[in-house]
Amino acid sequence: MRLTAAIEGFAVSLQANRRSPATIAAYRRDLGGLVRHAGDVDVSVLSRSVVQAFVASPAVQLLADGSPRADLTVNRLKAALRSFGGWLVDAGLQSANLAGGLDIRRTTRRSPSYLSDAERKRMSREVASRKGAAAERDRVMLEVLLGTGVRLAELVGLDTTDVDLEGKRLTIHAKGGHAETRFLNTDLRTLLRKYLRRRAEVPADTNALFLSNRDTRISARQVQARFEEWLRWAGIDRPGLSPHSLRHTFASRLYRKTHDLVLVATAMGHRALESTRIYVHQDTEALEEALETL
Repeated sequence: MRLTAAIEGFAVSLQANRRSPATIAAYRRDLGGLVRHAGDVDVSVLSRSVVQAFVASPAVQLLADGSPRADLTVNRLKAALRSFGGWLVDAGLQSANLAGGLDIRRTTRRSPSYLSDAERKRMSREVASRKGAAAERDRVMLEVLLGTGVRLAELVGLDTTDVDLEGKRLTIHAKGGHAETRFLNTDLRTLLRKYLRRRAEVPADTNALFLSNRDTRISARQVQARFEEWLRWAGIDRPGLSPHSLRHTFASRLYRKTHDLVLVATAMGHRALESTRIYVHQDTEALEEALETL
């Protein structure tokens, strides 16, 4: 079997195991680099030395300007190769994992970008002050992001039937294709109850909770554009902020209030507690207040 055909077979297996489309696309891109390095050879002639030479090559280790590629990026490629190598063994196309000798070293994760309490309040206030159907939608989207910590893809994937006001729950379609629930507090339920009444009056051909100006499901790119507008309205101008920063803001606030990593991990849908530790970042104001009490 040729390498490109094997990669497609591997991608199908990932889909069957309900891996996220983003993960599958990233693995395809990474494995495409192996094809460019080794050629579309028969997988039977691939060896560990070929795979290791690929990982050590400038195409993997360096950016276009010659600077080193981030460790996280290289680790992701190694993970793709190891997963692909395991699939080749399972499929009977190789006797051992070609990437079995690649180490994925632990990297220090940077503290995530998030809004300060003052920025969060200012953004919420500015978005709430706008008038019209689009402004009402924006306000609900913002408060759902801030109040539940859902990811951008999960937000745009919401349907009206995913909102259970009586059960105080929101059903999301999380990474990996499985359904999870998020708690809706009183303020969010009040906001959603009013919004759902307005949403029911829109004769759209979709059950999407949030609609674009053309009454189709809003896209992630459109929400990103709206987020840029919210930043502008709130007078927030600093690098590193994105819609995902609102998820970090939710987690950071919840940790500061509870100091309970397990609770935060549950609220975020994290399967590994290690993923939640990035929210134990330094809070300068809280530190100053604590030091004042010594």
